[in-house]
Amino acid sequence: QRHDSDDSCGRNCNEIAIKAHMDSKDVQILRLLRHDARTPMGSIGDDLGLSKATISRRLARMEADHVVDGYSVRLNPSRLNVMRALIAIEVSGASVNTVIEQLREYKEVQSIYKSFGDHNLICELYTGSVDELYELIQDRMLKIPAIHNVEVDILVDHISVNPNADLDIYVREDDH
Repeated sequence: QRHDSDDSCGRNCNEIAIKAHMDSKDVQILRLLRHDARTPMGSIGDDLGLSKATISRRLARMEADHVVDGYSVRLNPSRLNVMRALIAIEVSGASVNTVIEQLREYKEVQSIYKSFGDHNLICELYTGSVDELYELIQDRMLKIPAIHNVEVDILVDHISVNPNADLDIYVREDDH
């Protein structure tokens, strides 16, 4: 069942949470692509004992079902001489969506997460320095009337523990 309304990526794909129906081959395809999204379909097929056409059809289905929502390149922020931070934001006096629309105007903001807990939003953003981060928060973010509290965490290193945690949980839930 599909409800058409604009989501954070600008597409009409807000859907009721329906568990995707994937078998173990689909999960294996996703694990291989997550390791290297540039892996040729023929190589994946060889690894899994399936034809290139079968891999392509399965992947097309997972894309149509929004299980696969895109492909990207992972960059190393330290090599770009930028710093990454998470800003936890408490919103009151206006809707969270209103604040999100205002934050979309900030070129430094890469992602915004709606959250449950002490804060309503978590922003992932990049700046060139601690001074730029301070100015962004003090001179711009805190000027948004509905933002009442922010907490800042500067991220210094990324340690990938289990890049397939979501797939592991999917498989575990599927076994029950």
